[in-house]
Formats: sequence, C-alpha cells, structure tokens
Amino acid sequence: MKILVLKSESGKITSEKIVDGNLGDVVRATATEALKEWNDLTSDFIIMKDSQEARVPLPLKPSFYEEVKNLLAAKEKSVAILKIPIYIVSYDNIWQEEDFQDRKVYVITYYINDEIKKDINAYAADVTSENKKETSSDESDEESEEE
Repeated sequence: MKILVLKSESGKITSEKIVDGNLGDVVRATATEALKEWNDLTSDFIIMKDSQEARVPLPLKPSFYEEVKNLLAAKEKSVAILKIPIYIVSYDNIWQEEDFQDRKVYVITYYINDEIKKDINAYAADVTSENKKETSSDESDEESEEE
C-alpha cells in the first residue's frame, strides 16, 4: 500500500513523499532517518501513534476496498468511515514550563487519496505550530464585557 511521509517544521510542511511499502517498515526507516537529525543534548526522541477518521463516499471500488478493508471503522448511508493510524516521529522538541512543543517531526500514515492527504498535511503542520488550534475563552469574555 502507498504510505505518506511528511516532514513538518515550525508549522510548515517541508518535505512530502509517497512510498510503497509496509507502514511499520516505513515508520522504522523514517525513525532511523530522524535519529541522524536528532540532538540528544537538547531534545527527546519520541514515536507516538495517533489516529484520524476519514470519510470516503460509497460505493467503494473493489480494488480500493481491498486496500482499506482493515481500516474500515463504520458505515453510514453514503460514506465509509476509515480509522487511519498516524505515526509521529518527534526528534526536535522542547519543554516550556509545563507545555511540550514539537519543532520538527515526521508524520507517517497510509496515503488514501488527495483530499485526505490535505487533512493530514494540516494535521502535520499543526503538530509543529507554535499557535496550536486553541481558542482562548478569556478573549471572548473580554469582548463580551466591552459591549
């Protein structure tokens, strides 16, 4: 199956490739590559597994079904829901007080299609973004008080 390998640095995708292979083997090879870039004096080295849901329209072509059948999590009226495993290889990160900040990571997952790839790209960029998707309730409270 095709595997998507992204490199994310400071909130931006700096490298993207699609390779054929086994997901576990690609994670191991990517981790080996990341180890060469890792500074053991300044950063932790972590491999984490996450997952993301993706929706693909039904009906599925038989060849596509064979590729994704192990990822199928549910089915609704007109869509199949896939649970896609995502591996994050973090090799440049810092602790700021109690917050952990990834600066450089590799994100490895199955390549399903270009639409899902866009979502994974956004996810990978967000992992290393200093301004993660968080909304501050204090700001909205202040705006309400001013009115």
